[in-house]
Amino acid sequence: MERLVIVEDHELLATTLALALRQQGLQVSTVAGPTIDAVVDFVRQLAPVLVLLDLDLGPPLGSGLDLIEPLTVAGGRVVMMTGVADQARLGACIEAGAVGIVSKTAGFPDLIDAIGQAVAGVELLTEHQRQLLSRELQIGRQANQATRNRMTPFTALSPREQAVLVAMVSGESAETIARLSYVSLATVRTQIRSILSKLSVKTQLAAVALARQAGWPEPTADRSLPDIHQTF
Repeated sequence: MERLVIVEDHELLATTLALALRQQGLQVSTVAGPTIDAVVDFVRQLAPVLVLLDLDLGPPLGSGLDLIEPLTVAGGRVVMMTGVADQARLGACIEAGAVGIVSKTAGFPDLIDAIGQAVAGVELLTEHQRQLLSRELQIGRQANQATRNRMTPFTALSPREQAVLVAMVSGESAETIARLSYVSLATVRTQIRSILSKLSVKTQLAAVALARQAGWPEPTADRSLPDIHQTF
């Protein structure tokens, strides 16, 4: 009897899948942590023909992507089970060693059928599909690198300088920044000169334009004006 291990943090889904697959004549075990090492040891001991791995495992395991390589080294053939449509993330799974992908958004009978094919050794992805996922992964990496390159000049700014630049991007004058931050105008002007020097621009307008063009600060950034009352 072929053995299958399901690594899935959603207990109801794991239990339902296991029951359906057992009805197909498979010997199924489930595991959801508590650590990557524990999961890998579990798989190594059982030596399954296939590991069905959720991509988003939640705490404490996190991303299933981090489990692909150690599970593969442990001897498991890994098939990802996910509702994720991000082609770059799926490409990263294949690059890490996953042999296939099954979609949680498919109908349950189709999901069971795909898993059965994977257990039987059927390739779930064509070479063309693999190439498309690899290309999307590379495109995603290039986009991320371009973003990092755009943001690099701003990492040289101190927290106070970043706060001042945020205020400048918002249209605040040096006088207003000084008043809201409870510091002297001279201090703010000194900080602005430092910003211009670090960004290699000559004017405040150029600094603001550079920040806007780069998309800085990122939406999640937290830059508060009170931070700039200290000297740098």
